[in-house]
Amino acid sequence: MTVVEIAELAGVSIGTVDRVLHNRGRVAAETRDKIQAIIKEKGYQPNPLARQLKRKKQYRVGLLTPELEKESRYWQLIHDGLARAVTELSAFSFSVEHFSFERPITSSLRSAFSHMVEARCDAWIIAPIMQEETLRLLQSIENPPPYAFVDSPLPGANPLVTVAQDPFQGGFLAGKLMNLIAPTTGTLAVIRPYTGAFNLNERARGFTSWFANKNGVRVIDLVCPEPNMSEATAVLEQAKRDYPDLGGLFSVSAIGHKIAKIIQKRGWGNTLHLVSYDLIPENEQALRDNRIDCIVSQRPEEQSRIALFQIYAHLVLGKPVEQKIPMPFDIYFKENLSC
Repeated sequence: MTVVEIAELAGVSIGTVDRVLHNRGRVAAETRDKIQAIIKEKGYQPNPLARQLKRKKQYRVGLLTPELEKESRYWQLIHDGLARAVTELSAFSFSVEHFSFERPITSSLRSAFSHMVEARCDAWIIAPIMQEETLRLLQSIENPPPYAFVDSPLPGANPLVTVAQDPFQGGFLAGKLMNLIAPTTGTLAVIRPYTGAFNLNERARGFTSWFANKNGVRVIDLVCPEPNMSEATAVLEQAKRDYPDLGGLFSVSAIGHKIAKIIQKRGWGNTLHLVSYDLIPENEQALRDNRIDCIVSQRPEEQSRIALFQIYAHLVLGKPVEQKIPMPFDIYFKENLSC
């Protein structure tokens, strides 16, 4: 039922119905009662889209991620997906302000978060990849705006929505893939570039869990700091000395192409298999060149796009949203890459 139909049934003008709906202006008590009875009987609901277009409200969304050019430019994909969503919702005047930090520097995250709070955005989209500090910062805000998580869940927080894979299952799947392509006995290694990220740690745990009951298989944990690949090289060289039967590596993040360069440079390609996360361009090329065996990807562009549409549904439409939106696991071998 529309305002026009209510006016016709009540025998009054549209303006009179509008005054009753918004409780403003003078309307005779008898007319008001008649209009309200029609509204109650017919179940009229205001149109939030029309109301939004009339008000022309502008919504500012804060995006909190690591620097876009860092970490193999994975975060640029998150940013690009959000920009696409802003274009798709152009009628509703969404804009994005990016607040970046350098992982794993706590003071950098604190500063970026503080700037985002001061900006008084209508909503936030956050990559909670520095687990403990992100949770502490969120809990320090008494009445935060609605916020969405992308890339990773964060236990203990209360987001409007989390758009991410189940990281444990992602690691478990990587273990199953490794079991298909690597020797079924010997030593395997999980490579983590950071130790304080819930999603990366859960992927490592899932991978290890897959092999927990496999006789003759040992899984070791290697921390290879992304900003310092010379240290990562030293870590891998030591692992090769300590475990001569090392046959496979699982990179829990997008640094697979960097690990592949180390493998190639050291001449380990014939004996060391590599499964990596994230189909960034460098990893895709390494997969084409047979330097990575398999990639598990998570559609980062779609994560941020979905997050903004959920914020739109909440802020503009006033609709409830799903608290968790799981992303699928995309598996890539050289043979199923697009040409």
